[in-house]
Amino acid sequence: MDTQSLKAYIEKLVKRGSSGAELARKCGISDTAMSQFRSGKYGAKENAIAEKIASGLNYYENAWNVVESVTSYQQIRTAFIAARKNSRWICVSSRSGSGKTQSLIDLYNISSDNSVVYLKCRKWTARKFLTRLAVCLGEEVTRHMDNDDLIDVIVSHFNRMADKKPLLILDDAGKLTHSALCTLIPIYDDTLHRMGALVAGTETLERNIKRYVGRIEGYDELDGRFSRNYISLLGATKKDVLAICAANGISSRETGQYIWGKLDKRRKEPVEGSGKSYDFVDDLRELSGMIEAELIREQIERGELA
Repeated sequence: MDTQSLKAYIEKLVKRGSSGAELARKCGISDTAMSQFRSGKYGAKENAIAEKIASGLNYYENAWNVVESVTSYQQIRTAFIAARKNSRWICVSSRSGSGKTQSLIDLYNISSDNSVVYLKCRKWTARKFLTRLAVCLGEEVTRHMDNDDLIDVIVSHFNRMADKKPLLILDDAGKLTHSALCTLIPIYDDTLHRMGALVAGTETLERNIKRYVGRIEGYDELDGRFSRNYISLLGATKKDVLAICAANGISSRETGQYIWGKLDKRRKEPVEGSGKSYDFVDDLRELSGMIEAELIREQIERGELA
C-alpha cells in the first residue's frame, strides 16, 4: 500500500469539504487514529490501518483521479442532489464503464455526515442483501432475524434521521437477485418522503425491470418507485477527455488530442429536442486504459522500467 498516495487522497477530500472525523467514521476508526495517520505519527502499524482506511473509502492504488467537470459526473451529481433534497428514488442505468461507480464513491466520500450510505451490491439473495445493508448501517444483526425483521431495522434507522435528508446509494444494483430487488419496495414504502435513494447499475438494470413488468410479480411496483424513468449517462466530451488526461498524468495536450482521436465516439443530443448534438465517449474504462498505456510508454522511453 502506497500510504503517501492514500494520505494525498484524504487531504484532497478534506479540501473539498469532507471532515477528518467523518472520514474516520466511514473507515471504522477513531478521529485520533485518523489524525495520527494523516500527520504520519501513527507508528509501526501504519500499513495495517492504511488498508482499513483504503477499504472504508473505497480507495485503491493507481485510482482514477475524478474530474468534477466531466459531463457524466455532473449528471450523477445532479441526481445525487435531487434524490437527497427531495427524498426521491432515482435510478441510473447506464453502460459499464460510463463513470457511475467512481462518481458515486467520490460524492459519498465528500458527504458531510452519516446520512449518506453507500453499498456496492453483488449477486445477493434478499437475506444476504438485507444483512449487508443493516451491517453497513451499523445495526446489530442476529441469526434469529428474518427478512421482515431486517427490513424493520433498516427502515427504522433511516426514519430516525429523516431530518438529515438521508440518502441510500446502491451501486451495481443490477447484480441483485429478483428477491433482493423486491425488498426495495417495502423499504421505499416505509421511508416515503423521509429517505432518498440513488440506485445505479448497467443498462441491463432498466432492461430487465422493463422486460418483466406485468410478467413477474414485483417489477411493475419497482418500476413505479423509479417513476418509470431511468438516467443514461452521456459520458465525456472532448473537453472532458482532455481534462481527464491532464488530471491523470498526461501533461501534453497533443497526446490528449491523440487519445481523443483514437477513442470510439457516439453523437448524442444532451438536451432532447434542442437540435444540438456533440461527440461523446461513453466508455471511460477504454479512456483509462489508453492513459495507462501512454504513461507506461513514457516510462519506457525514460528508462524507468529497465
